[in-house]
Amino acid sequence: MKVAQPESITLVDTGRELPALLDRVRGGDREASAEFISRYGPRIRRRVRGKLSPAMRRLFDSQEILATVARRLDQMVASGRLHAVSDGQVWSLVFTIADRSLIEKARLFRTLQAKEGEDSPLALSILRRLKRAEQRDPEGPEIEIDKVLLSLGDRLDRQILGLWLMGRGATSIAAAVDMEPASVRKRWERIRGQLRDAYASDAEEAR
Repeated sequence: MKVAQPESITLVDTGRELPALLDRVRGGDREASAEFISRYGPRIRRRVRGKLSPAMRRLFDSQEILATVARRLDQMVASGRLHAVSDGQVWSLVFTIADRSLIEKARLFRTLQAKEGEDSPLALSILRRLKRAEQRDPEGPEIEIDKVLLSLGDRLDRQILGLWLMGRGATSIAAAVDMEPASVRKRWERIRGQLRDAYASDAEEAR
């Protein structure tokens, strides 16, 4: 994906404290990373809101994307993978993370909405859980997806579910996991049934 160009941000716009803050971020200071997101989060959210269609706004908001940006930036800073050498490059990186997060979430929600046939009930159940999770916590949908994946004890099952969530069909999934499409379909039927039963149990316990 092409790196997004930073918006017209100057030191005059953001004050004298920004260069020092970004210098700490580049130096691996996680507290500075959190402070940067806290202080300039509204600017990032404005950019995200400008890219959200009305339909996408009904699914998730800019605060959720900001939470993803904060987490991914923190991971980069903590692991020493932030190599930006200028303030403009830091902003460009932040906006690129936001753009990618937006694309990933939009693809996931649209994929679930488009599921048909026997997969439709499971897709709608997951979609409802993601929406409820977002109401509780901006990071809720990603946490919920992790919970769904971890509910499957087998690594191959998790891989198949992950590819299904990305909108891949049986033939494409089979190629990715080096299995025959018929075997993938059979395994997916079992995974779908397992998740359906788990969701049914959750609903009973919630009553």
